[in-house]
Amino acid sequence: MLRWFWSRSSTAKPLLAAGDRARMTPNAAGSTFFMTSEAEHLLHLRKWLRDELVGHGVPEQEQPNLLLAVGELCANSIQHAYEGKGGHPINVSVRSSAESLIIEVEDFGKPFDPEHYDAALPESGHGIFLVKTIADSLSIDVARERGTRWTMVKYRPGYGPAATGGGRT
Repeated sequence: MLRWFWSRSSTAKPLLAAGDRARMTPNAAGSTFFMTSEAEHLLHLRKWLRDELVGHGVPEQEQPNLLLAVGELCANSIQHAYEGKGGHPINVSVRSSAESLIIEVEDFGKPFDPEHYDAALPESGHGIFLVKTIADSLSIDVARERGTRWTMVKYRPGYGPAATGGGRT
């Protein structure tokens, strides 16, 4: 079982509506955006995510960074998990509580391999570096039948490790 975690302190099938527009499916734990691995879907994802962030009460000044982080994770899925090939599922879900916002990006392609990740290399690693900088915690689950699930947590003011006096780890 390989599960990678970094911290600073459904059985639903992918759906596409007519015209290749990805669509949102609300659920009890939040909402999920289903798309396929084509870069043109990232624009629809950003629109959906912006609306979700507003609905979850994320301050306007934090929204651009979260949009960037999710876009980077989806771009990594397209480029690395699916090697640039279109037509493969990527799911993005958002849920929140009084303490935090949780965003998951899930693909079903080639799993992320932390052994081959090197943020020091100039030609790669910038996207994950940005996500780590933006998120309060990031976990990467590759102990699955296929693919990778990235879980980003952003704590609300007054919550999380910083609120307990321990600061970010």
